[in-house]
Amino acid sequence: MKNSHISLIICLLAVLAFSSCRQKTIRTIEKSDVERYYLAAYTSKGALSIELNVEIPVCYDDEKVLDSIRNTIISNLFGLEYTQVENDSLVKRFTTDLKTEYKLTNEPILNEMDEKSLYSFNNEHILDGFSLLSDEHIYSYGINRYVFMGGAHGLNTINYLNFNLKNGKQIRESDLFMKNSIKKLTDLIKRRIVEQSQEDESLEPIKNLEKTDFWTDAIKPNGNFYITDESLNYVFNPYEIGPYYLGITEVRLPYERLKSILKPNSLVSYLIKKENVTTNK
Repeated sequence: MKNSHISLIICLLAVLAFSSCRQKTIRTIEKSDVERYYLAAYTSKGALSIELNVEIPVCYDDEKVLDSIRNTIISNLFGLEYTQVENDSLVKRFTTDLKTEYKLTNEPILNEMDEKSLYSFNNEHILDGFSLLSDEHIYSYGINRYVFMGGAHGLNTINYLNFNLKNGKQIRESDLFMKNSIKKLTDLIKRRIVEQSQEDESLEPIKNLEKTDFWTDAIKPNGNFYITDESLNYVFNPYEIGPYYLGITEVRLPYERLKSILKPNSLVSYLIKKENVTTNK
């Protein structure tokens, strides 16, 4: 009997050790859902199309850091009220709420319409949440969302979150750049838009940014960036720095071009050193 108890204890300890989350990088699980939802029996009047595919942080050495990162990501993906929802229920709960909102908004209008009306209620909500840079220092996460609620066109936006794994806080521009560096950073972003148009054969080459449809006064650091091993990449969504047809504008800023305005011991300093070692090999 004694040996049986000892064996049971050993088994329990083994299970706990195996299930405990002891790792230095963020681990995620993937949750998906695809649905097409009609208003009652009105299948000819359009539908709500939902496509969700998101990564959810579930494991890290420091539980407080993990909770902070998870809550920020969930808030940006679904809304603040979803931070208390269990991971396994998140996507289904969001799908249910989208369907409820779609029905409450559109069914009263549909019921008042003439049966011969050709108007349709086609809506879309496509959402991707994905990991980018993930090491022992920084965790970067992207959110790509497309929403169509009728009208001329839908809206596609991409937003990024970067986290300091020491404390779980978001990495802001003030954590990376020296004071009074915004003008230099702004000038570099504008210069890189021109350079990238000349480097990419799929783009129309720009010679003078002022003579384009970009709203040049609106081009400035916007906090929407993601961190890679080689660069800091800014993203501007439609209508942010130009008309809708220009779409999403991504601006790649290699660390080599940022050295003069980055803080000496910024959170990306180790990436610059790594890049220098790789380049010199």
